[in-house]
Amino acid sequence: MASAVQTVCGQAYGAKHLGAMGIICQRAIILHLGAAILLTPVYWWSGPILVAIGQSVDIAEQGQIFARGLIPQLYAFAINCPQQRFLQAQNIVNPLAYISAVVFALHTLLSWLVVYVVDYGLIGAALTLSFSWWLLVITYGIYIIVSPNCKETWTAFSWKAFCGIWPYFKLTLASAIMLWYVTMY
Repeated sequence: MASAVQTVCGQAYGAKHLGAMGIICQRAIILHLGAAILLTPVYWWSGPILVAIGQSVDIAEQGQIFARGLIPQLYAFAINCPQQRFLQAQNIVNPLAYISAVVFALHTLLSWLVVYVVDYGLIGAALTLSFSWWLLVITYGIYIIVSPNCKETWTAFSWKAFCGIWPYFKLTLASAIMLWYVTMY
């Protein structure tokens, strides 16, 4: 679904409709959060789902523990993808790389501490992953708000993001289906 953000934001950037880029990003965040809400029950009840598709009970139980720990990450991912595409459409990639490298280093250290030192195991690994994704979202968000590179493209949160959400939903759905089809065949 996020690939539509890059396409539409890239078009807005090229057409010098800079203010529209922030609205497009916000609209995508709204839709992605809606998708995250719809996926949350799948994560929560992943154990029985895994058993139903043929996994052993032991693997399904462990998978459910990990999936439940990833529920916060699901919502961070819903915000992160539009943020990344919003910045990439403006050719702002170095800050993304630097922020990601720092968060990755911190994630590696935290994972080691939580999984091996504190001995929280699988749930610790999942929650650390969720924390790291939220750290990315917060850091990217701060960059977008305070960076002079985004002052024309991100003005503020706007109710305009809710206008035209249905046509944008159809575009994101078509984009998601296209990418799914390409990866399947």
